[in-house]
Amino acid sequence: MMQNGPVTIVASYNASLFFKGHRLPGLGETIVADEFQEGAGGKGSNQAICASVLGAATRVVMCLGMDRFGDDAQAMYRSFGIGTDMIRRVPAIYSGIGVILIDRNGDNMISVAPGANFNLCERDIDAAAAVFETSYLVGFQLENRLDVVEYGIRTAHSHGTRTFLDPAPAAKLPDDLFPCIDFIKPNEHEATILSGIAVVDVDSAMRAGKWFLEHGVKTVIVTLGKLGAVCVTHGRQDYYPSHSVPAVDTTGAGDVFSGALMAALSKDKPLDEAMRFANAAAALSVMRLGVIAAIPHLDEVEAFLPAFAEVV
Repeated sequence: MMQNGPVTIVASYNASLFFKGHRLPGLGETIVADEFQEGAGGKGSNQAICASVLGAATRVVMCLGMDRFGDDAQAMYRSFGIGTDMIRRVPAIYSGIGVILIDRNGDNMISVAPGANFNLCERDIDAAAAVFETSYLVGFQLENRLDVVEYGIRTAHSHGTRTFLDPAPAAKLPDDLFPCIDFIKPNEHEATILSGIAVVDVDSAMRAGKWFLEHGVKTVIVTLGKLGAVCVTHGRQDYYPSHSVPAVDTTGAGDVFSGALMAALSKDKPLDEAMRFANAAAALSVMRLGVIAAIPHLDEVEAFLPAFAEVV
């Protein structure tokens, strides 16, 4: 098991098409939008970019379509210095794409077509086994097919590599998978679904953390939005309050937290330091619009860290 090293993320990618208008259309109705924007998304994709920006040698394992969106994604990863050797381009299928309709009040309607993301298969995991072995940890989310994610976690674990799961979108997991997970990072809603414990505050988050420990997870981080986060391990349970900042856009803050945490852990920072680092990075990100554009640089996070010195 490497003491420090690269972060490998088994990821999904979704091109995001945003249409902003006065109101949302009704059934069978066409509305003329006032504004159009295109962006890059996908939890694993966001986390990989964040980990790389914050100093971790980062690689992705994923599938992209043989289309313009796939070309854009691959070029974007290279521009961020992310290793792309384990990206498989799938002919005759589109890259993942999401269409988001937004009205003047910020309410939205979203449709996502996973496309090539659901072509990631066990063969891709097997091909990445040697990459897993040379990684400090391998990160997963639940935006690929669940059976493939499970297979990937078990494979990385069998090679003695640490595993990190951001269980979103939340889905029930088999009990025998939990002992293969070194770090799990649900938010309060995901922790509630997975544990059956209603997570509404710090105390209930601690109880949920203990539930995951009892099921075999080594380290549990439950994020609580404005309340901050808790970290529960065997022998310790710590609360990391959030810092009051002028929030502009909270989209993607959870991905920034995960990416920053993986980056800090990969540089062999103690868990307490890694938690404060991730907390600071997420706080900085909500002060800016967007997801990728909101990822702070390493020097910004380090300058902001003194605000997160206190652990309750």
